[in-house]
Amino acid sequence: MELKDIKGVGKATLEQLNNEGITTIDELLFTYPNSYEIYEFDKEKIFSGDYVCINAICDTKPAFIKYRSNVYSVIFYVLVDGIRVKCIFFSSDYLRYKLFKGVSCILYGRYKKEEKEFYIKRVFFDDFEKKINVSYKYKNIKAYQIQKIVSNIYDLGYRVGETIPKELLTKYKLYSMNELVYKSHLPIDKMDIIQINRRRKYEEFFWYAMSFNILRNMRSKSEKPMRHMDEEFMKFFINGLSFKLTDGQKSAIKDVTRDILGKYPMNRLVQGDVGCGKSIVSIFAILALVTSNYQAALMLPTEILANQQYELIKEHFNKFGIKVRLLTSSVKKKERTEILEGLEDGSIQVLVGTHSLIQADVKFKRLGIAVIDEQHKFGVNQRKALIEKYPNTDALYLTATPIPRTLGLTFFGDLDISSIKDMPKGRMPVDTKIISYTKLKSLMHFIEGKISLGEQAYVVVPLVIENEDYDAIPIDEAERIFKEELPNIEIKSIHGKMAIDKKNMIMESFRNGETKILISTTVIEVGVNVPNATMMVILDADRFGLAQIHQLRGRVGRGNKQSYCALVTKKLDNERLRILESTTDGFGIAEEDFRLRGPGNYFGEEQSGFLQLEYADFESDYRIWEAAKKDAEEYYPKYLSGEEASIRFTNMIIENAKNGFKSN
Repeated sequence: MELKDIKGVGKATLEQLNNEGITTIDELLFTYPNSYEIYEFDKEKIFSGDYVCINAICDTKPAFIKYRSNVYSVIFYVLVDGIRVKCIFFSSDYLRYKLFKGVSCILYGRYKKEEKEFYIKRVFFDDFEKKINVSYKYKNIKAYQIQKIVSNIYDLGYRVGETIPKELLTKYKLYSMNELVYKSHLPIDKMDIIQINRRRKYEEFFWYAMSFNILRNMRSKSEKPMRHMDEEFMKFFINGLSFKLTDGQKSAIKDVTRDILGKYPMNRLVQGDVGCGKSIVSIFAILALVTSNYQAALMLPTEILANQQYELIKEHFNKFGIKVRLLTSSVKKKERTEILEGLEDGSIQVLVGTHSLIQADVKFKRLGIAVIDEQHKFGVNQRKALIEKYPNTDALYLTATPIPRTLGLTFFGDLDISSIKDMPKGRMPVDTKIISYTKLKSLMHFIEGKISLGEQAYVVVPLVIENEDYDAIPIDEAERIFKEELPNIEIKSIHGKMAIDKKNMIMESFRNGETKILISTTVIEVGVNVPNATMMVILDADRFGLAQIHQLRGRVGRGNKQSYCALVTKKLDNERLRILESTTDGFGIAEEDFRLRGPGNYFGEEQSGFLQLEYADFESDYRIWEAAKKDAEEYYPKYLSGEEASIRFTNMIIENAKNGFKSN
């Protein structure tokens, strides 16, 4: 059966559907309405502020006041059970010919107590007891046309396949897939909408969790070659460090050691607060593999961080004669060719770079471990690409953004997690204060005094260029203000849109102490280490997320001097900033940030879609997620063995098999 065979799908409608990307019956059925409006009457809620329908009689001639082009503010009074109510409706002037004194109508809107006015969203002149309007994303096809076509499809006996085991449908009293599809397009009442949402959310969570089971099995495609570790040498390395490991570092190293010596490839995330010492855990893992005749790769999100970690790795490894190279986009062609050859013949033992790991021409002779630092800057797709390219390689991910418990169970559901919650001894907490823009001049002179003592400062802004829709200081304006007030101090600015060579040059001048104040965007958010920097000034701090500010604050307080963080804002009563002023606990801050911002924006705007869920929400629907996750774990082996059958599961397995993987 094809779309053209369905009553109501003529040549013009078929062309319109095709233009919308709808070419099959299933594509039409599974393109659900993007919103529902439920029109119900409830006399108890008329003056509550909730949206509600009211039966009304127009008691005055409406006044039409032009609001903007072709839009009028329509003001009139109505009688509702004998009570006179002022109404406002923004509309074109079509009501001029339909709404008169004495006319009965149904108004949908909500009462605003402060204004004592009923703000109208819709006006109906037909009579009904309840109504549900659906809206689709289609531009040129009316909703009633789609509904009629769907009804005709089901009248012909067409049915879609089920995707959830029947036992689970019964257990949770969920709609079947055919009930879901039909009622999504043709809901009868509010209960249908509730049931539609329950089924959609469970469905989405179930298969999201199932995808993690498959991804986890990709790691165990086959047992990795048995790893060996020179434990005496590794003890010698640890004992030779200039500092003592914290309990958290020891625990993480123990986890990593167990993974390296285990049957299956390591797939571990090490998370910890800013400055907790995650780097030494990764250095331990790299050294353990390299001294066992394997190669290692360390991938970072920016060239600045790659250069910094390259120097750190060399500092630790040069004394052991280990050959380390740096591969970034700035590396010249000749040098790049030499590096690629060294990787293939095994003479280069450690490679540090940006996205170099997953580039097609980068080939290792015997890669044993891949470390991805600041892993939240990459994401699931990069993890999957890494697994696909190096299926039997240990993978260690690091993040200085502590993961809220809920996100740890979702976005990182395919990873084992180690947490470092304690800090090295002697680390002084950063003194954080919220400061008004009216005190910015005083703050600048406080900074001047600190610079005279040999210290340095960061100034962070949210904008590279001015934006009329965004009330915040851009980087060039911040640079002008600071240079005018502090003319005798070396001040430079840096942002992500600069050429990498220029960025590296400016960072180096700040690192070696020539530049005293560095004005920057969040390009310095993670990993940059300048122990002499003791002051962090964040302009328009209310524009940043809690976790992001905590990361920025972590750029100072790395030496043995007292450090400061000034949160400059026009909004002194900001709840999020108060939390930062009162605590330096990154794990607590992460939980608060998640609570206030939700999962979509936790990692900032660029990562706002990382969860890729259309209907469900991990915070508000957490109980559904917990149930679906548990069910997916139970049914995964049943699907795998054929005890349960699902075309959706089969397609997932086929997709992974195409990439060279199979599940055990």
